[in-house]
Amino acid sequence: MNKIERLDWDSNFFGYEVGKIEIVNFDDFDINDFLEQTKSFRLTYIFSKLELKTTKLKLVDQKVILSQKIDDSKLVESEDDFFHSFDIKKHDYNQLKKLALESGVYSRYFIDNEFKKNEYQNLYSCWIENSVNKKLAFDIVIATRKEEILGFTTLTKKGNIADIGLVAVSNKHRGLGIGKKLIIESITRARNAKFKEIQVVTQLNNIAAIKLYKAANFKIKETINIYHLWNK
Repeated sequence: MNKIERLDWDSNFFGYEVGKIEIVNFDDFDINDFLEQTKSFRLTYIFSKLELKTTKLKLVDQKVILSQKIDDSKLVESEDDFFHSFDIKKHDYNQLKKLALESGVYSRYFIDNEFKKNEYQNLYSCWIENSVNKKLAFDIVIATRKEEILGFTTLTKKGNIADIGLVAVSNKHRGLGIGKKLIIESITRARNAKFKEIQVVTQLNNIAAIKLYKAANFKIKETINIYHLWNK
């Protein structure tokens, strides 16, 4: 059985010990050994493609990774008056941050009520801040009307793959096709940046998002179950 890995960034950011373990074969998973290891951590993430049938672990996410090869023939021309790269000198950062905080309502950091120190708000605030300052994202695509940001996506690089990170459309502008246009624009920009493949991650219970990505020609690549175990 693998040992639990201490996650330095998570531990430092949240202010308590956080660990992670990946379970590949449940036959090799010794729950008693595992529980002994977790004593060193306040929170342990357990990642597994298998369903772990034990009441000691809390299923908090079924992460779905969707991807596609970038095919020029499926893309459309950008609407130059509608899409922009976010520029903090020209665009409203507070609008962007508000949308970023709305984007993760299916996130395990939002769903798991054991997080009691504003972890979700702090994490997503950090995520969008580091996307704006280019530490994470190479582009933030925003859809605008006049000075209002209607929605946005972030584009990051993961190896040779472009990754759509945060995705959000404001509540009052949903149902107008803005989300799909943002995704197609993101694919176009990834193509222009010479990427041959693009992926996006969502949650299995986020049915609307999965429907949106499939409509933009993404296919499900894999699903990963994520469990949390907390020590009081």
